[in-house]
Amino acid sequence: MARTAGSRNRDYEHKRGQLLEALNRRLREPDGARLSVSEMAEAAVVSVSSLRHHLGTRSEILASVMAEQGKLGAPYLARVREEPSLPVEASLRETLHAMLQGLTFGLGELLANGLAMSLRDPLAGVSFLENLLEPILQSLECRLEAHARRGELIPADYRIAALGLVSPLVLATLHQNALCGTTVRPLSLPALVEEQVAVFLRAYGSSPPARRSG
Repeated sequence: MARTAGSRNRDYEHKRGQLLEALNRRLREPDGARLSVSEMAEAAVVSVSSLRHHLGTRSEILASVMAEQGKLGAPYLARVREEPSLPVEASLRETLHAMLQGLTFGLGELLANGLAMSLRDPLAGVSFLENLLEPILQSLECRLEAHARRGELIPADYRIAALGLVSPLVLATLHQNALCGTTVRPLSLPALVEEQVAVFLRAYGSSPPARRSG
């Protein structure tokens, strides 16, 4: 029977979506960054030729998977972009603790694997930035700009400020978890959040942060 018009495209996109879903799960595992194309095909239960037909080269596969991973995180980052309901100190504390929770339960592994897969790969690297790292930075930048409009932060380059605020948290999470730093030099990540907020507000706040007891 002849295939109806448009059905081939629908079948192709459906199969492509299934492959991305399978690879998204597999590439998030600790050894995901080291998978070859044949191992990816095995994980997706397809032939290498079918995998390449639907998703392309290894770099194109990685870029497509990271684009899918970025879609999953978008609703959470959209909340960071919303107009904050709390004063700046409480707002940043709540935001960073939420990011810490995400980094501890999945996002940290996602960033670790994404970074390992993307370094020195122009296609995968751009996808990692556009879909995983930059959305985090830009959402936080939006929050800082909202507080600046209220007069709670001094005038500044809020892109640089966002990078300085969240980078220690990302690095510390990689240190403790992906790099097994808990066995080398354990660090309290919640304490890091509190210190980072205090240091940030001393540098960028329009008034000194409140001293916290305990």
